[in-house]
Amino acid sequence: MSFPGQMGIHVVGDTSVSELVEQWVGEQLQRGDGTRRDRPRIGLVASSSVLRDGGWPVYGADAPTAQAIMEAGGFPCLIPLLPLLEGYDPLQVLQDDHTFALFFEILWPVVRDLDGLVFSGGGDLSACFYGQQTHPQSETPDLWRDMWEHYLALLSWLLCLPTLGICRGMQLMNVALGGTMYQDLRAQWPKERPALLRHRARGRVSSSNWVTHPVQLARPDSRLAQAVKGRGEAGRHMLSAVLSMHHQAVETLAPGLVVSATAPDGVLEAFEDTSPARWWLATQFHPEWSTQLHWVMGLFTAFVDAGRIYSTIPRAEIEPLRAEIQEWLRTRDASLSPSRITPTGETETSLALTQRPIKRTSTLLHPVREAV
Repeated sequence: MSFPGQMGIHVVGDTSVSELVEQWVGEQLQRGDGTRRDRPRIGLVASSSVLRDGGWPVYGADAPTAQAIMEAGGFPCLIPLLPLLEGYDPLQVLQDDHTFALFFEILWPVVRDLDGLVFSGGGDLSACFYGQQTHPQSETPDLWRDMWEHYLALLSWLLCLPTLGICRGMQLMNVALGGTMYQDLRAQWPKERPALLRHRARGRVSSSNWVTHPVQLARPDSRLAQAVKGRGEAGRHMLSAVLSMHHQAVETLAPGLVVSATAPDGVLEAFEDTSPARWWLATQFHPEWSTQLHWVMGLFTAFVDAGRIYSTIPRAEIEPLRAEIQEWLRTRDASLSPSRITPTGETETSLALTQRPIKRTSTLLHPVREAV
């Protein structure tokens, strides 16, 4: 396998492309001799919607998240989650090599040239991506959004691109690496676990209809704990109140991820990647609506700072690995067998993850007293 270096392309035996990229990015970050961008380019997904006035179709991103990125020193770059082909079943991208190649040609330069990426909140992720039948309480998925973000998450992880996930974004990042989900907490929360808190307000879901609860930080040396620590503080063990609006949650944590925070009932509220080369962190709660709090801006500032450091990496040197990166993505898709989706978005035959065991309970989601 080839690998870009200062003196051209190096041949590195049987090392996997993910290991090569992680090692190379780690070395580049340690050197830190490139020019840092004043305002890192932070990708922010823009899903399809309709303006209330006039019914105009639009692609829009989450405004509070875009504002938080700006306040923290970054610049939000919107990525519209366009249907690749009108009338085309997005899940066929998993099977059709020609369509996948077209998709990759569009996606690759977008992700390669970013300095960071945010996966914001939104609707339920299709259960087919983590090998389960759709639960009756699950919402109809936006399959084009699911497909775009599936590949965006995989590429951001592979390239060690600083990435922040929020709510749905956390769930997506976990599933992309092999984790599973509770599709409805109230229906699926194990009876032997502590009593479930309310994680979503009753009634219509809206930006003004929140519940709050505390979260316990799992480790003082985690990226999350370091980010939310105020100046002069010895460190935080808890965030006293976070905004919550979700009915799904991480069930089984994907390999390579570790718990960063939990709710008092044991629901996983944050995780991060263990690699020193990878600022890859996600929260189930919504920090973007509370930027008046010092710890919230600490989190966004730490993320944008990671993007600023990442901006020094010479992207042209990774271009020789393009074909191998494309093949790596296709290999990940090989673990999914195609399913048929009805017009309403309900899965009739789930995507079976042949390399991923499905569990109903997880030893990785510890109660707070065990996670600390």
